[in-house]
Parts: sequence; C-alpha cells; structure tokens
Amino acid sequence: MKNSERSRKAQEAHAEQLLKISTSLLTAFFVVILILPISSIIAASFNNTPEINVTSFFFKLFGSWFGGVFIFAELGLLYIVGKTRNNALAIYDELYPDGESET
Repeated sequence: MKNSERSRKAQEAHAEQLLKISTSLLTAFFVVILILPISSIIAASFNNTPEINVTSFFFKLFGSWFGGVFIFAELGLLYIVGKTRNNALAIYDELYPDGESET
C-alpha cells in the first residue's frame, strides 16, 4: 500500500517516525565527528608523547584507506539524514498545504 493511500493519521505517524530517525542519525553523526578526534587526542596525550604535531596526527588518523571509508560513511550518513528529513517534510506539506496543523 502506497503512503498516499493511507489515512492522514497514518501518514502523519510515518512522517513523525522519519523525523525521529533523521534526528537520531544526525545525533550519531555529530557524536562521531566530535568524539573521534577528541578521544584520539586524549589517547595521544596519555601515550607519553611530549608534543603532538597536528598535521602528522591528522595524516595518521585519516591517511589510510580507513580514513576514506570513514569519510565516505559519514557523508553517506549525512545524505540519508537530509533525504529522510526531506521525505518527512514532504509528507507534512502534502497533509497540511496551508501550513496549519490539526490540534
């Protein structure tokens, strides 16, 4: 059954779920983007290294093919977040074209 054939309440519930998924994925994106570098710097500080060269640290972190896979996965996740949010907002636009919601 297509989404447009469902009741308005079912379509609204579907849109809410899409927004929840989008928010959860965006939270995961920011956690990975913020936690990975911070945890790597903290780990380097406990490895008895007197000074940390930022450029060499960055190339050690993202210089291998693992870094490419990580960046590709994060960009894919960001694309999925945007697509999911756009789908949810499209459902809301279809349900409430004048911008008013039912209360």
